[in-house]
Amino acid sequence: MKLNDPFGRLESRHQIGYESMRDTMHSSGIDTPQAALDFIKQSKKRALKFLGAGMVLVVPMIWLLPKAMPVTISLALFFVVWVVKSNISAQRYIKRYIDEDLTPVNKH
Repeated sequence: MKLNDPFGRLESRHQIGYESMRDTMHSSGIDTPQAALDFIKQSKKRALKFLGAGMVLVVPMIWLLPKAMPVTISLALFFVVWVVKSNISAQRYIKRYIDEDLTPVNKH
């Protein structure tokens, strides 16, 4: 029993997320470590574009509705944290996919 996850809920959620990512990688034809690493690079670029588009929407909202600034900034902060957390999880799952499914095990 783990103190930070006593019932294993987080572990099972991460396992489900990994299996979903693995199945997506298989169906997308990503079957080499280099292709998976390229996918990580693309996901970082995609996340930055997504954050940039979000900020393009937030700045005019702050300018047009200054009284709603606390709500707008709170939602923008939530958006940033969500995108960063999702990207970190995806990178972790892809690295696990490389380690478990794409890298041959050396048996001695």
